[in-house]
Amino acid sequence: MSDEMKKLSEKQLDTVSGGVTANLVAAYDVLAGKYGEGQDRVNRLSAAGYNYNDVQSLVNALCKGYGPVAADVVNGRYGNNAARRANLIRAGYDPDQVQNLVNNMLWPW
Repeated sequence: MSDEMKKLSEKQLDTVSGGVTANLVAAYDVLAGKYGEGQDRVNRLSAAGYNYNDVQSLVNALCKGYGPVAADVVNGRYGNNAARRANLIRAGYDPDQVQNLVNNMLWPW
């Protein structure tokens, strides 16, 4: 995880106890192995109050290496709106997955 993303996650942990950013924290926990695999992961995330599909979507984006790309989007390196979408596609990224990760990084700001 980039230093920039660590800072965002630390900010989120300090200011948000639930919602979108909590899903990102849970996704990092999944990557760290804290929720197991397969159905065990589904059960444990659900028991902890998370929507499995929301968290797993973020895990998938992070596994594809979209974390640094999302940080670049936050810093404006891919442009805005339609230009950003086109630039992400040209670079070989799924713009919807990147945007989902960006939204989870920045909310509620």
